[in-house]
Order: sequence, then C-alpha cells, then structure tokens
Amino acid sequence: MTEQLDDLYTARNLLYLGAYPQALNALSKVHSRGAQELEQQSLKHRALLAQGQRTPLPMQPSALQTLGEQLGKPEAAQAVEPLLTKEHLASPVFAAVAAQALWNERPDEALRVLAMHPKSPECLALSVALLLKLNRADLALKSVNGARAWAEDAPLAQLAEAWTGLHVGGEKYTEALYIFEELAQAVAGETPLLMNARAVARMHLGQVEQAEELLLRALGQNAKHADTLANLVVCAGLAGRPAETRAQYLAQLRDAAPDHPFVQDLAAKEAEFDQLAASFSQ
Repeated sequence: MTEQLDDLYTARNLLYLGAYPQALNALSKVHSRGAQELEQQSLKHRALLAQGQRTPLPMQPSALQTLGEQLGKPEAAQAVEPLLTKEHLASPVFAAVAAQALWNERPDEALRVLAMHPKSPECLALSVALLLKLNRADLALKSVNGARAWAEDAPLAQLAEAWTGLHVGGEKYTEALYIFEELAQAVAGETPLLMNARAVARMHLGQVEQAEELLLRALGQNAKHADTLANLVVCAGLAGRPAETRAQYLAQLRDAAPDHPFVQDLAAKEAEFDQLAASFSQ
C-alpha cells in the first residue's frame, strides 16, 4: 500500500527535503478544510521557521500555534506539557509538532507520541530521526523495514531509510547515496539539505573530492547553512586542506549558529583538553 495522495502530499515532501520556497509555493495553491487545513498551517509555519522567519503565524486551534512557537526554544518540553492531551494528540499533525517540541529534553516521550500514529509517514520519519539521534540504529532499521508494507515509495519513508543507511554503514552507504540522488532528481532538486546528505554518504565512501564539491555548491546557495559549514570543516580535514581553510569554515559556523551541536561538542572537547593539560602542568 502506498502513501495516500492528498492536496498536501507535494508540500509535505518538499518541506522535509529542504525545498522550503517550493513548499510554500505548493501550499499557496491549496485550499483545504478540516484536518488538512490544520496540517497546511503547520507546514507553512515550519517552512517559514526553517528559512529564519521567527514571526509566528496565527494557527487554529491555538494549542497548535503555542506548539509551533516553542519549536527550537530552550525548555520547550515544559512549556508544551499542558497541551499534550489525548484529544490533541489524536491528530498526527499535532503529534508531529509536539514530538519536535519534546525532542531534546524528553526524547522517550516524543517517541511515545509519534508511536500513536504508526502509519503516518511524517511520524515515521521523525521517529527514525530521533532513534538515530539516540544511537539506536537497530530500532530505526526495524521501523524502516516495518514501514515497507505500507509506505514503500513514500518520499518520507525513503528519506528515513537513507538516514538509517548512513548509520548502519557498509553497503548501506551506497544505497543511501542512491536514495538521496533519486529524491533530488524526482522531488526536490538541489537543496542544501540533500546536497549535505549526499556529501556525507560520499565521505563515508571515500569520495572526498565529490563530497567537497557538493558542499561548496550548497554553500553557494546559503552561505550561513550551519550543516554545510560543519560538514565542510570535516571534509576539509579529510581532503588535507590547509588548517586556515578549516579554521575559516569553523569561524563562519560559530558566527552563523553558535548553538549548533558541532560547535557545542567541539567546545566541550576543547574544555576537557584544557582541563587535562592543566592537570599535567601542576
């Protein structure tokens, strides 16, 4: 059974593949009602948020607007706690947004919320992404394999399968690369998100120069794209570029996204190194 086509099918896929202007354009052509109107509001809000627009959109019900306003904020999980009612979570749209609000602080609860909608491609993709973030590639692979019976050709299911392949490794690197390339050709075109995904796959396959080319093209589209800059730091090291080049990319990343996980992880390692060095100098 394939994913049911609906008026938001194209916009939903474009959003998750990083084609935000195209997603907004697709949404502008849809005149939805009821549950679809709720999802349309949510998709539009997230597409604007992904492009850096922080002005919240009016959304109904107001609980969804409150959730949307909390995405990416510290302590979001605590702020949205009163909204996690059975009535609200019965909507896969609400569940998907709620899970993203719970993502960093309460991942177990986010997974529980997503599991309430086992045949929602969006909830599947989010669940797999979160499991991979928690280093549970085994459970992510189980979810991907289980979805093949009902969502085999859904772009979101393919995306989840490719993400999982990057974590499993081996021959899965090549399979992931093919999926990312197919999604770019068939659905979204050359987006920074997909170019980064392909670059990561190529780095794992030892194709460093091709990876660097992809990342530089992504940087040309968006000079402040945080994941592109983070991957360029790594790729420049693998390619043997001068230390100054790596330092330049890192400085750009720190300026563009000081809270990026790569920056925070590097800062923690530098602090740990300084602490160890100090202990030996005493």
